[in-house]
Amino acid sequence: MIEQAELDQLTKYLCDLFGESGLAVLTHPEEEDQALVVLERNFFGRITRDEDEGEISYDFSRDIPDAPHDELDAALKDLFNNDNVQLRKRPNKSDSAEIYRGEEFLGVLYDDEGSIEGMQVFNMAILEIDLDDGLDSVERA
Repeated sequence: MIEQAELDQLTKYLCDLFGESGLAVLTHPEEEDQALVVLERNFFGRITRDEDEGEISYDFSRDIPDAPHDELDAALKDLFNNDNVQLRKRPNKSDSAEIYRGEEFLGVLYDDEGSIEGMQVFNMAILEIDLDDGLDSVERA
């Protein structure tokens, strides 16, 4: 189960990451290992908690409308409120791309057979250390 302290830490982390003070991470009404991310009461994404050998991590995911590379790059800059965000093609992979802010790897955007038609999935790992350290060392635009 995701505890309130974790929800608070995740909220702060994601608010900083996305530059959105209106983000909130809330308990999922049906799944105890999941949380919902909302932006001003609208669904923004989902978080899944994983614990392996005492180490806790979180998986943030969000559907992104499929579009040509340049449009996706612009949409991600808008999503993160940061012009330093880049969508980079992956070598030898045509079904996914990597997302960076400056030189910091954020996550992967990929086609998922289980997602809604015309959508891709943005997936980002959040480690306990990310929540402890915050974004103090992250380059800001």
